[in-house]
Amino acid sequence: MRSIRRQTTSRLWLVGIGVLAAAGGLGYRLYDLQVTQASTLQERAALQRERTVKSERPRAGIVDRRGVALALDEPIFDLYAHPFLIDAEAKLLASRQASRQKGVDREALEAKLAAQHRQALRSEMALALAQATGRPAAEIAARLTENRRTVALARGLGENARERIVQAKLPGLEFGSRRRRFYPDGANSAALVGFLNYEGQGQGGVEQFYHKRLTGASSSYPVTLGPGGLPLASTLPTEAFEGFEPGRLALTIDARVQRAARLALERGVEANRVTRGAAIVLEPQSGEILAMAVSPSFDNNRYGEFPPAHFKNWAVSDLYEPGSTFKPVNVALALSAGAIRPDTVVNDSGSMSFGRYTLSNYDRRARGAISVTKVLMVSSNIGMIRLMQKMPPTAYYDKLREIGIGGAGGVDLPGETRGIITNRTQFAKYPVQVATVAFGQGVALTPLQLASLHGAIANGGMAIQPHLVRAFENDEGQVLWKPEHRSTKRIFTSEATVAVREMMMHVVEEGTGKPARIPGYRIGGKTGTAQKANIGGRGYLAGKKITSFVGYLPARNPRYVVLVVLDEPKSGNAFGSTTAAPIVREICQELISYGNLPPSHPQELLAAAPKKP
Repeated sequence: MRSIRRQTTSRLWLVGIGVLAAAGGLGYRLYDLQVTQASTLQERAALQRERTVKSERPRAGIVDRRGVALALDEPIFDLYAHPFLIDAEAKLLASRQASRQKGVDREALEAKLAAQHRQALRSEMALALAQATGRPAAEIAARLTENRRTVALARGLGENARERIVQAKLPGLEFGSRRRRFYPDGANSAALVGFLNYEGQGQGGVEQFYHKRLTGASSSYPVTLGPGGLPLASTLPTEAFEGFEPGRLALTIDARVQRAARLALERGVEANRVTRGAAIVLEPQSGEILAMAVSPSFDNNRYGEFPPAHFKNWAVSDLYEPGSTFKPVNVALALSAGAIRPDTVVNDSGSMSFGRYTLSNYDRRARGAISVTKVLMVSSNIGMIRLMQKMPPTAYYDKLREIGIGGAGGVDLPGETRGIITNRTQFAKYPVQVATVAFGQGVALTPLQLASLHGAIANGGMAIQPHLVRAFENDEGQVLWKPEHRSTKRIFTSEATVAVREMMMHVVEEGTGKPARIPGYRIGGKTGTAQKANIGGRGYLAGKKITSFVGYLPARNPRYVVLVVLDEPKSGNAFGSTTAAPIVREICQELISYGNLPPSHPQELLAAAPKKP
């Protein structure tokens, strides 16, 4: 017995010693954590709770000159389902129903009822969600049966769809929200506005050119996370609670005029089987672009459905030789230099030779003694050569450079190309260079650059910087920022521009521009039919031409300059007068209504009105 007691006592001592040792070790560990390493552990804990939160500000909107929305951020929703929650709802319904049954195997009954409720819920949800989202019910039902914790049912839903789904009170659903760029004007202004790609980067138009200003500055600040992983309000800076007004970029275009120009251009492109076309409406006093349409184009809400070539605004990016629409620019230049007078007369011999080159009028006719006005009215190439030969070649070249030929217009759109003209030495050395530039060949510029030169003639001689943005403003229209435009300079004398505008009025009333005439109004204009140059290569493309027409409305005191350029018309008898002038006329008719322009010759309106039987 004593032996057993001794063994028991020994064991108790061992257990006691072990307990004391463990307690001592634990005590030491607690002391080490709470005292020795306390500061280190507190620092680690603080680091785990601290986060840097980035505040993403919504992208600013884009509006036209009247405040009509062209681009805006809208909330959209992605719909998700949690099948396990649908199963839980089915089991709950089954349990309630089985509890009312007596004398049955409740577990087996609940399993059977749960399967029935699960199938019914899935069918009900599939039908309801199909109506709200527009997706096939069978596809939704299949997703609801997937053995996954969460499945995506629909993406990019609008507020109306989300509200319908919420009102249906279906189980196991969850929404994720984000913002999407939406373009209410769509294809109408896509080439000017541009679009956002999947990475949120502006592509083309003002979305690209003003990307940083539209995006705005985002801010980051440190926060401390609470027990639920959410930022503690006490650690958030004051600006995190303040509202943010993204503002909007106000453009110079008017969506109404833009639509009229686009539709008129599209009809003309289709009627004349044109490869591509451009229509530009400028306000010559300010340089503001009222409309700019190009064809082909795209819809910026569905840009993924169009080839990348359609994204190009070729009225800004591509060069062409303007032909006879450049003749009024040359006349204004020569008048301003004092090389010719409005009553100057030259000899139109029908053709001229320059070494191995022979240049002629489009109809090869010789008209003899011809005035400056007549040169423009009949679009005489030889008459223009004679006029520009009255300037020394170097002086002519310097004036061309002075008015901006060979440079860029500085428009606030991406991708503008600088014009092309030969160097001064070549120009002075070869008389054929002077001769071809005199009637608008041998010099290349963009349609917008040509329209801007005509804007200077229309406004009395001041160079303009064409632009598309008026200001960055808040939602009440208060200006927050305005772009700076280069200072204007005089490039033509006022007297020269008055004379040229009068001549261009005669072109429409009596010359090649008659198809642009509108009874009751006086429009100044000039036709253009040019060989298509092989830009980047040599010579011209056989059988291809570019037709165009530029118009001033009204002729004597223009409020609008309208240019239409058609690349490679394939209709029969394709000239500027037959293809482009009717399009300009259609756009001018809309501008008369838009600008409330009174007729200068109201008696013509009465004469043109249909007679009552």
